[in-house]
Amino acid sequence: MMNFRRRDIFLKIESLPSYSPLAPVACARHFGCDCMFNPGHESGRVSAQEILASTADGLVYREYLDAQYTIPNKAKLIKADVNEPPWDRRIPGCLLYAKPWERLYIHVWNADTSDCHSFHIHGLRYGIESDGAWPLGVAGRDGGRSDEILPGQK
Repeated sequence: MMNFRRRDIFLKIESLPSYSPLAPVACARHFGCDCMFNPGHESGRVSAQEILASTADGLVYREYLDAQYTIPNKAKLIKADVNEPPWDRRIPGCLLYAKPWERLYIHVWNADTSDCHSFHIHGLRYGIESDGAWPLGVAGRDGGRSDEILPGQK
């Protein structure tokens, strides 16, 4: 018999307003460099117009270290990445790694107040009813979608 080690993971679906991949932190000189030095980029920086044009409201699955969702995981996604934005301004919001014989219990709280979402992951075994990748959802036993996480639902 295999002995699995239980590991609880707490993810919260959160909005990330006014996000630009070119400058995740507004007005931070650290971001917005492109080093092209060609016409339109003489300073080696992305123009404010380009940054504004790439700005949109985003949504992230952010990892928390406690069941009450009060302690966000602020660790860098890649330790050596000097260009990684701060934990609260990055996309993707989190990366999950597992070790052999860990059994993951993933708890998701949809803190988006306006829409339902689903959850699709790679590299783990789980039933089709929990997939979240099918665009129209998967029918549950009650006839509703089995993969939707409603606003406010945990």
